[in-house]
Amino acid sequence: MKKLEGKVILVTGAHGFIGAHLAARLAKIAGVKILLLSRQARESKQENVVCIQAELTQLSYAYWQSLGISNIDYVFHLGAFTPKTTSDADNIGRSINDNIVGTHTLLQSLPNNPTKLIFSSTLDVYLPLARGELGSELSKVGPSTLYGASKLFCEHLVSAWAKERSCNYGILRYGHIYGPGEEQYGKLIPVVIRNLMANQAPVVYGDGSALRDYLYVEDAVEATIRAALIEENLEPVNIVCGASVTLKEIVQHLIRLVGSNQSINFLSDKPNGNSLRFDNGRMKKLLGNWVMVDLETGLKAEVGAFRRVENER
Repeated sequence: MKKLEGKVILVTGAHGFIGAHLAARLAKIAGVKILLLSRQARESKQENVVCIQAELTQLSYAYWQSLGISNIDYVFHLGAFTPKTTSDADNIGRSINDNIVGTHTLLQSLPNNPTKLIFSSTLDVYLPLARGELGSELSKVGPSTLYGASKLFCEHLVSAWAKERSCNYGILRYGHIYGPGEEQYGKLIPVVIRNLMANQAPVVYGDGSALRDYLYVEDAVEATIRAALIEENLEPVNIVCGASVTLKEIVQHLIRLVGSNQSINFLSDKPNGNSLRFDNGRMKKLLGNWVMVDLETGLKAEVGAFRRVENER
């Protein structure tokens, strides 16, 4: 972390799910200046944190100059359109404008060549895994959604731009990230927690035997910071836990943690869905090992976050 002391760091998507956790962690580094870019107007009480309200497509060299910013040492580009529900994954306008045009505009606007640029991508760039297949960085790409396709395009865009500028970069393909702050998404864990807190039965397709690889958000942040500290380029690295659990197990954990007496409503007429298992060997080899947050602890923290939000209403 000493490499980041006294540096100027830009985080796009700074108030999103992963971005907010990353920003909070970075702000604790001695002497660092954090630029938090997001769509919404925000304020910070920390002297070393500057909140910037702007769309990615509004950025330009002149814009940074108008803010008195002539140097940015590290860029964490997490700002993007990320579907909050499956039905939104083919949103044409946002996939193109927010992801492709936004990323290109950001890159062209930077006032200098940063020491390193980290780009947030997704496992959605891969072809669906075959039954029993263990996914890895060697798995074939072939996004099934426009969102996934836009992220894959941006991976190539970032790589080409960085090589042209002799700038170090890293491309991180995030898997199923969970934890406090996920409540804005229509994914399994937040949906089940909301249902349970409303005294409604959680719904699971099929028999709940489909597997998912869940990584706690603070572990995703740890991987992201470690990726920035590595001096060489990082071609796509999957940011995953490397251990999968069934959907049934996840829901059973949540029922117990919420303290609900509801039973799972298995929709037997619906398909189980594909199991997703990923190898995190490359991530460990490049980024090292650390003690990851176990599933029980992570789910407990997310349930606690939901309760805090409910109590504030």
